[in-house]
Amino acid sequence: MAEDKIDTKTASARFDKRTLLLIAVACLGSIFIMTALITGILYASGAFESDDEILRRLNAIDGGSSEGGVAIADPDPDTPQLLEIPDSNRLDTLYHQFTQAFVSNVANSRKVMQMNLTMSTHYDQVVIDNIVKHELAVRSAILEHLSFITEEETLEVGFRQRVGDELAVVVNAELEQNEGFGGVERVLFTEFLMQ
Repeated sequence: MAEDKIDTKTASARFDKRTLLLIAVACLGSIFIMTALITGILYASGAFESDDEILRRLNAIDGGSSEGGVAIADPDPDTPQLLEIPDSNRLDTLYHQFTQAFVSNVANSRKVMQMNLTMSTHYDQVVIDNIVKHELAVRSAILEHLSFITEEETLEVGFRQRVGDELAVVVNAELEQNEGFGGVERVLFTEFLMQ
């Protein structure tokens, strides 16, 4: 009888050890499977890939380097310059069309230019909000620049592209003065009339 009690205690001790071992293995296995599943999902979504272009631009912004998105067209650092257009595959293009047409006299001529302009950016809604917020100052700066255009310039090939690039610099300079950041990449002529 004493031997039966010892065998029963030994058997129940072995059963308890096996049960605990199975539970521990099951817990560790489920933790391993969950970790593998989460890692697989993160890998498939691209979380482990590094984007060197974004890091280069961020480092350029932090370090104040001019290589991170500024097109160097004029050696004078005080002159506002156009920013390079960000990768348009990753960002949406936002537009702002001025409701009122721009009317300006052509320099040294009796002719008048009338145009509708649209601003575009790949940055974010803040740029468009800043244009709307400072629309009067932006319109004034644009009209000031347009007042120096001569009739001969309007006949040149690529006139609208050249003036659009110049107006982007003018608008960015005005926005930088008022908000600390421009962000306008292109100025598009949606209507152009000269009489």
